[in-house]
Amino acid sequence: MAPAGLAGPAATPAQATDNVPCHNTVKRDLTDPSSGRTWPGTAVMYCNLTRGHVPVHASRSPGSPVVGHLTQGGAANWFVTEMKGETYRDGAAENNWWASTRADNGRWGWTPEVHFAGGGNYEDDASLLMPGSYTCANTCAPVPFRAR
Repeated sequence: MAPAGLAGPAATPAQATDNVPCHNTVKRDLTDPSSGRTWPGTAVMYCNLTRGHVPVHASRSPGSPVVGHLTQGGAANWFVTEMKGETYRDGAAENNWWASTRADNGRWGWTPEVHFAGGGNYEDDASLLMPGSYTCANTCAPVPFRAR
């Protein structure tokens, strides 16, 4: 019999599953305001946010400037793609996945997925697409990657 506290290896923690994945893919004509380049018919998805007034950052870092906000929570906001970045913390929730979107003021940026409903810490959205073979340095632009 093993002494108390030494009963064997610790159980592996259960992995969370995204039970509220992004949904309703629609096509939008998107424009990069800095270059004027357009991407007609780009697929975007609506993703549920846990609250309103969610920040949109200039890059995938909590220390980067906030370029705007997503005023409404719930399923009112759409996103283009997701990528890993620096960890963003909001209370007990933390995540290093970020989603590309256009803030309510029209500026492009990255929203920390810690504000997405349904997932666990350090879990990406189950439906939102990653940019595939697109590679960039730490300063990836948040506009559509597939067209670059």
